[in-house]
Amino acid sequence: RTERLLYRKIVLPNETIAVSFLASLRIRSQRCSNFARGAVQSLCIEGDVLLSTAADILSLCSGTTNLALWIAPSDFNGTTNPLLRPLNDLPLTSLSLSLSSIFQYTQFVSLSTVKAFSTVTSLEILNAWVLWNSTVGLEYLHGLTHLCLHIHMRRTKPELVMTLLASSNLQVVVFRISEDIDAVQTFLKSNSLSDSRIVLASQVPTAWGELGGDDMSLWKDADQVVHWRRTSTQSMSLYPTNARMSG
Repeated sequence: RTERLLYRKIVLPNETIAVSFLASLRIRSQRCSNFARGAVQSLCIEGDVLLSTAADILSLCSGTTNLALWIAPSDFNGTTNPLLRPLNDLPLTSLSLSLSSIFQYTQFVSLSTVKAFSTVTSLEILNAWVLWNSTVGLEYLHGLTHLCLHIHMRRTKPELVMTLLASSNLQVVVFRISEDIDAVQTFLKSNSLSDSRIVLASQVPTAWGELGGDDMSLWKDADQVVHWRRTSTQSMSLYPTNARMSG
């Protein structure tokens, strides 16, 4: 039981560590065929981990519900992405990823065509260009309740944001920003995008812990902001106990 607890939340920062982890899983799976499936719940794969290595890990860790794919694949050669099959088999509820890890030609992306997204309720997309010219089909993911994207005043198209906000299923929309917060708030207001579900946060996740399901989770923080705003008369004020997020 102690061994399973150690495997509950795994961070793989590079290919060397990922290969070593994969080897250890295979050894343990010889003793217990369902070990990886039952033990690994939260998994972060980042750095220079190859698609083929990531695919092998996901195939074994087939019970993972919380996944971060923070990789820029160097072995995507134009053939079928080896990551898609094991990714589609996961019972995911929370996913953070760069779209280039699963799509080679991102301008033609429609997430609703990928089975893995059908069970996801909390989704973060790292690519800054989402909402510049496309929603990448996010409005068709009817199970989404929490969404995190980047927003840029000069590049983001307000009508695309409005399309997403039309979803009644979305409870929280986090926008990561690199511009002045007051200017972004003015941008939202001037485009009729003021919405109690919108939370502004720093440009990039600082640690896996933000998405790993602990008390400092990005989603838990955002939920608190939205709840506070709905019970406060200062709807666009800074959330008083959290310097990383605001309305």
